[in-house]
Amino acid sequence: MTTHKAPDAGIMPEVPPTPNHAPAPKPKRLKLAKLRSANGARIILGSLLALLLIATWLANNPGLQSGSSPSDWKSELSTADLKNTINNGETKGAPQQTVVYGWYANDIAAVTAAQNTYIAASFARNGNLLVLLGLGMAGELVIRGAERARINRRATA
Repeated sequence: MTTHKAPDAGIMPEVPPTPNHAPAPKPKRLKLAKLRSANGARIILGSLLALLLIATWLANNPGLQSGSSPSDWKSELSTADLKNTINNGETKGAPQQTVVYGWYANDIAAVTAAQNTYIAASFARNGNLLVLLGLGMAGELVIRGAERARINRRATA
């Protein structure tokens, strides 16, 4: 004879296992809002590109990268010429003139290096802006292709 014990108040009954035919819970995904029209996609693309163009323009400032700007070069060249004229007036012979011309060449070389750095930074900025414009054109082509595919699906349905 088996005796049944009364359930203890502190013990919880076991939960039955879930049946195998129950669907597995789906993981939640982050869904982006569907754009109803191609114009909405164009607005988003244009806004994003405008922000990137502004950021590229400001971040790739050639004046900041070269340490000088075109407005500084004229005064730097004038200063180098004035120093050369003063130093050349104090020379007494060809060896001293050679030294003074070397100083003048160094002063001009510093300005030339600043100009070259400025030009290189300008080319880099222009290249970055050109890449962003190319991405904008590619984005427009993708939007047009998606729009055409949606129109074709509607026509065949």
